[in-house]
Amino acid sequence: MFLLKRLSISTVLILAGCVSLAPEYQRPASPVPQQFSLSRNGLTPSVAGYQDTGWRNFFVDPQLAGLITEALKNNRDVKMAALKVEEARAQFNVTDADRYPQLNASSGITYSGGLTSDKSTAQQYDAGLALSYELDFFGRLKNMSDADRQNFFASEEARRAVHILLVSNVSQSYFNQQLAYKQLRIARETLKNYQQSYAFVEQQLVTGSTNVLALEQARGQIESTRADIAKREGELAQASNALQLVLGTYRALPGDGGMNASDIAPVTLPPRLSSAILLQRPDIMEAEYQLKAADANIGAARAAFFPSISLTSGLSTSSTELSSLFTSGSGMWNFIPKIDIPIFNAGRNKANLKLAEIRQQQSVVNYEQKIQSAFKQVADALALRDSLSQQLAAQQRYLDSLNITLQRARGLYSSGAVSYIEVLDAERSLFSTQQNILDLIYARQVNEINLFTALGGGWVE
Repeated sequence: MFLLKRLSISTVLILAGCVSLAPEYQRPASPVPQQFSLSRNGLTPSVAGYQDTGWRNFFVDPQLAGLITEALKNNRDVKMAALKVEEARAQFNVTDADRYPQLNASSGITYSGGLTSDKSTAQQYDAGLALSYELDFFGRLKNMSDADRQNFFASEEARRAVHILLVSNVSQSYFNQQLAYKQLRIARETLKNYQQSYAFVEQQLVTGSTNVLALEQARGQIESTRADIAKREGELAQASNALQLVLGTYRALPGDGGMNASDIAPVTLPPRLSSAILLQRPDIMEAEYQLKAADANIGAARAAFFPSISLTSGLSTSSTELSSLFTSGSGMWNFIPKIDIPIFNAGRNKANLKLAEIRQQQSVVNYEQKIQSAFKQVADALALRDSLSQQLAAQQRYLDSLNITLQRARGLYSSGAVSYIEVLDAERSLFSTQQNILDLIYARQVNEINLFTALGGGWVE
């Protein structure tokens, strides 16, 4: 008989929670092309996909690597993301605990007495154990637990996304600061050249080889460059503040350490890159976990239409004397099976199911939007790659031509063959082109960082 009871209880526990009314998960079809276009003619062989080799191998500048490491330790966004993971883990543990038997102990003492002339007081001691368990035949508790578990997984992917975004932000802020340094250095060097030109024109004015107009033009160029220097100094201060913010600590920042193409190891891509690579991005994985959680919530909402069965049992004892509270004959037991059947609740269960289905549809749309946005980010970065390289090469050739033009303009001006305005035009064009080249170098670095990030890189150390 005892063995039969044990088998019956075991059977009930096994059956509890074995049915799930959640829809079977199916990953939505990808709303983007299967391949990225990496070549202009589109005729490329199929090879293996891109693999993230880690941000330490991508950012080869040791100073930048040190800044990223420091930011990962101190940045508040990273700390908040880690706390959200712990919050989601705790929430899952709270929800999952409802699936298991609950055992509680209680004790108390009751004082009672009369209001007549006999004011004697009686005491009653009580103690007991209560065991409660809901048989989750239709998977309501299981689906609620699954939903919170998927939300926990989603929070971990959100933390990865914050990590990757921080690596990108620190590197871009660092290169932006270095750009400001270089632009300020070029402006100051240009000011020295203009001051030398002014001194030269001033000597020519003394000898009668030029006129006051040329001298004023040279003076105007100096003042214009001083204004540009003041502007560049403000931009450098702002770039430094932005870098300190993402670092999470206000420490001494690196100085003018150079900004070279070798600071980044370009992303190596195969001739044909599948868009399935986007599925490894943490923001898309987060959206997929949220979709799975929405499916589980549908299962919980469907289960609410069915009866819920709970078992409650307890042992209790009471006595007027504390010393005899646990003696034989003072205790009793109870066993209370309970079935709750939903009959009428003004359409609440139906509305909850409809709400869960709408939120599941929203999760599908959110997942598709994430993929489309990721595809655009990668496609934009790929499209800019060749364009920026060609612009940079053309600007470099133009700079070489301007250096020759400036030398010849100065020679012709010295001989009186041209006016000073020719020299000024060449100097202005040279200064502007030098700044443009720096802007293009920075734009190419940022684009390469964006491509690295868009492909899901930046999480692996």
